[in-house]
Amino acid sequence: MIIVIPCYKEPEIKRTIQSLFNCERGDFPVEIILLINSYGIDTDEILAMNRDSYRQMKDFASKNNSSTFFLTPLLVENLPGRQTGAGLPRKLGMEEAIRHFAGNKAGIIVSLDADCLLEANYLTEIYRNFNEYRLHSATIEFHHPVEHLNVSDPLRIAATNYETYLRYYRRALEFCGYPYPYYTIGSAFAVTVETYLKAGGMGKQQSGEDFYFLQKVFPLGKTRFIDTTCVYPSARTSDRVPFGTGPALQKMVTENQLSKFTYQVEAFRTLKLFFDEIDSFFKKPQKEVENCICDLPEYLLLFLKEDGFLSKIEEINRHTASLPNFRKRFFSYFNAFKILKYMNFTHPAYFDWADVREQYALLIQTIQEQKTAKLPSHRFLL
Repeated sequence: MIIVIPCYKEPEIKRTIQSLFNCERGDFPVEIILLINSYGIDTDEILAMNRDSYRQMKDFASKNNSSTFFLTPLLVENLPGRQTGAGLPRKLGMEEAIRHFAGNKAGIIVSLDADCLLEANYLTEIYRNFNEYRLHSATIEFHHPVEHLNVSDPLRIAATNYETYLRYYRRALEFCGYPYPYYTIGSAFAVTVETYLKAGGMGKQQSGEDFYFLQKVFPLGKTRFIDTTCVYPSARTSDRVPFGTGPALQKMVTENQLSKFTYQVEAFRTLKLFFDEIDSFFKKPQKEVENCICDLPEYLLLFLKEDGFLSKIEEINRHTASLPNFRKRFFSYFNAFKILKYMNFTHPAYFDWADVREQYALLIQTIQEQKTAKLPSHRFLL
């Protein structure tokens, strides 16, 4: 197992590294690749901070490394100035891990961030899950610790609401029938070497590289959400990247808008009605497919029309011979990007943005009502 950590301007990196060294050890070797990085546009102050971190981590490694559990600090400077964010460093770290595995395609690459603490069983649970379930990839439970902050602290309120949003959105994807309803958080996922290579590697986007990469990974093999351990990313504001947890908290706190607004459950409910129909599109001419969806709400029909849905289904049908293959190709077309596009098409044009706490409660209620409706009825002889 190799843990990859991109590190930029992190004076407290030792907390994360020490947390890893405090984890339970298994009967497998572990390497931590710490890629301390900076860009051509960075100031002398940032360069000095990074170099100091590198010296500290070299010293830490010399005192704590063993033959089966060791830290490899790397200092990489002058990265392209237009590529700020974790995308390029994460990619470089993961490709360094590929080289260190030297052809071992079953090796596990774990993605972590430099501001995290770990549950004691973090390493052993990831390893156990990959071996027991023959996983190609996994996402890992996370929690932004805010309990030490006062209940009225704006950062605590913002972080709690933002995490609620992440959990709501994943649960909503699951509810509507999307086959890959997993978190896409850079600090909480793992893949095998083989899967990483099949996916074409990590991108070098300025932000959201984890989302783009994992959308390529999920269809390639078995994925599991590991909830028997936990990653604890810092709940902190940040302006380093255009979107993600840090920028979201920054915006919520500085603009004093601590409630998190999100997509309405009704938009997901409509998507579920649509996804429930996909089997009926298989090997059907355009007119019959059109008849299958004619009762869907107007806003979804308009979105599908603008997206060229009917011709896309015709194309998918031409290249598939079985229903399972059709489903796979369908969700390759109507993927997580398309779902986001649909959600942004409907909000706020057709639905107002809504408080995530209210929508999450409504989603849970909707799921429960659906389960109750499916329960078999019983007759009792008295």
